[in-house]
Amino acid sequence: MVLWPEGEEPATATPAPSASASASPSASPTPATPLEKVDALIDAQAQALMKGDEAGWLAPVDRKLQTRYRAIFRNLRGLDLTAADLTIDGQPKMNGATMKVRVDLNYCFSGVDCPAHRSDPTAGAPVMISTLTWTPRNGSYVITGMAASGVENYLQPAPWESAALTIAQGQRVIVAGPGSQAANVRRVLPLAEKAAAVADRYGTQLHNAQKKYRIYLADDKAWKTWYEGLAPNWSVAYHLPLNGIGSDIVVKASKAMSGSDREITEIVQHEMGHAVTLNDTRNWDSEDDLWLIEGVAEYIGYQPSKPQNSYSRDALRYVQSRRGAVKTIALPKLTAKSDDLTVTRLYATGHFGVGCIAEKFGEEKMFNFVALVLREGLELDVASQVALGPPFKTVDKSCVSWIKKRL
Repeated sequence: MVLWPEGEEPATATPAPSASASASPSASPTPATPLEKVDALIDAQAQALMKGDEAGWLAPVDRKLQTRYRAIFRNLRGLDLTAADLTIDGQPKMNGATMKVRVDLNYCFSGVDCPAHRSDPTAGAPVMISTLTWTPRNGSYVITGMAASGVENYLQPAPWESAALTIAQGQRVIVAGPGSQAANVRRVLPLAEKAAAVADRYGTQLHNAQKKYRIYLADDKAWKTWYEGLAPNWSVAYHLPLNGIGSDIVVKASKAMSGSDREITEIVQHEMGHAVTLNDTRNWDSEDDLWLIEGVAEYIGYQPSKPQNSYSRDALRYVQSRRGAVKTIALPKLTAKSDDLTVTRLYATGHFGVGCIAEKFGEEKMFNFVALVLREGLELDVASQVALGPPFKTVDKSCVSWIKKRL
């Protein structure tokens, strides 16, 4: 639309002086600072990573670091990376022209919603934090050093950040491990696919369907180092939420792979049970209800067997012969000092307790109870009255009696 000014004649435009006429002949763009140059390089690296351009990813990397960077690239691509960015966090430290700076690699897998970068590694997308040394070379900069940042980050070291992994992808599961675990990776994948079909059923019921499950098989060295070797001595596997953005399952191969296919499936199915009950939770104190966390994971892990037809029956009988009869299904959480009998009692009692609630009130109400406690953070009694009807004290007493009859 054109608006004419009042009057008989249209207004006439007067050309403005050209930029070349008004600018000084000696003016030139401000040269990029060293930090700006590095920022452009890591931005190009992130784009190369997402495009699958290995040469572009390695372009600013010194030859001595290319083996590690190549392993990171191939691992992430093989693990179904779907979002990633590299961000400079904080101010660089200069030593002449050489620069050291914190660089964060945020990542997400398998199409999960990936939040923006946050300086706090416990918030936002999961992150690998490194201190990179950038050395000027041929008018640009090259990464000549990669070291730990000193920033506390429970997600490091991740299984994929140091050495090449053997990776197998299925329809619902990705299994990976060091080269020493290549045969076990191939063995576990079909078993894990069957386990995923069971876990998916409960994920749908809990409105918490998982995009994909990732399983890492750790040799003894990796078990002690991956994710700070956080697993307690008595564990054979663990499930680790990645800031609530999906999760990883880590299995100790030397313990798990000595078992039968059925036992391996139960371990994997148990950990997938944690994924569908705990991922993306709004309850940050769920460990206070460890009996329920492990009980429902055992319930899912042993499907389609009932507790009284599983290993839990023999385990609980043995524990009761040493520690006495069950008095409550809501056992206190474990500690670093918990012995084997205490651990076994919690898992087996929790399994029976969840099985009891499912049988007495129906599986749907049992999972509603689980969701209210573990995912919403409600107290046991409130959740019991909302999901089941009676107060938890009544449910607990009834289930103790139920367990005694089945042992």
